[in-house]
Amino acid sequence: MSKSEAPKTTVQPGRPGHAPFASLGLTPQLLEAVARLGFEEASPIQSSAIPLIMKGHDVVGQSETGSGKTAAFCIPAIERVDTSIPSTQVLILVPTRELATQVADEVHKLAAFKKGLRSVPIYGGAPYERQFAELQRGAHIVVGTPGRLADHMARTTLDLSAVRMLVLDEADRMLDMGFREDIEKILAAAPAGRQTVFFSATISPSIQALVRGHSREPKTVTIEQRVVAGPPLVDQVYYEVRHHAKFDTLSRLIDFYDVKSGLIFCNTQQMVEELADRLVARGCSAERLHGGMAQAQRTRVMGKFKNAACEFLVATDVAARGIDV
Repeated sequence: MSKSEAPKTTVQPGRPGHAPFASLGLTPQLLEAVARLGFEEASPIQSSAIPLIMKGHDVVGQSETGSGKTAAFCIPAIERVDTSIPSTQVLILVPTRELATQVADEVHKLAAFKKGLRSVPIYGGAPYERQFAELQRGAHIVVGTPGRLADHMARTTLDLSAVRMLVLDEADRMLDMGFREDIEKILAAAPAGRQTVFFSATISPSIQALVRGHSREPKTVTIEQRVVAGPPLVDQVYYEVRHHAKFDTLSRLIDFYDVKSGLIFCNTQQMVEELADRLVARGCSAERLHGGMAQAQRTRVMGKFKNAACEFLVATDVAARGIDV
């Protein structure tokens, strides 16, 4: 593994970096899927990262949320798959169950015209037996959380011997959540000659160490944060109050601004439960979302919130990571 400093490609604000998807060397099947999804031009992270990944380079991508980074690795991942081989060829690591589902859905949409490609999300809270059956049927692309993937490896129900490309999405978040040991196990089990792609909002020393240890002469693509001219789309305000006054302050804000829908974050599962109960007691429609809930419960809650069947969703930051509302 080379530990030399990675060459960098930086897209500056004011230099949009957009490019037609047709200029990125994609197959007709991928271009048709992209067109059906209504995408005309690749975003800066897509136009910079996709050609590098398609050429087989290890890549480190740094960009903000909402930049289109999921398609930046999903598109070349789909292109890399040989559907005549039933083995798992692409492994995508993500920090949460919700993000695993979201990325797997993206793969499904983008692979709509690539006949025979199968992808499977693997995450905790779902039955092992069902996931094992999906893997046994042949999953070309597996999207999963590190803990559950490591469990399947230990049970010998996940074979990484044919993996050609390994992606770590939101790598910084996975390290923050304590997944380093599982990530190291997975990286060590994958073939040494694989392609490794990292995507992260921040490139911390921990991420740099992971890249140095598990990549070969990686190319770094950095999409600098956009400077938005004019008023922001979201007003950001904070109120400094004592802990015992938080609920009363929240209640007054809900009443004053006549808030009909909101996502409220708490630090712990217990705080989520207590706040949701207090909101319901004051007449609000509130649901909760945290890691202690079964996957079926989490899916039901997210469905209610997306469909405006409840006013407030109270969630831990970890559980809400990657939700799309």
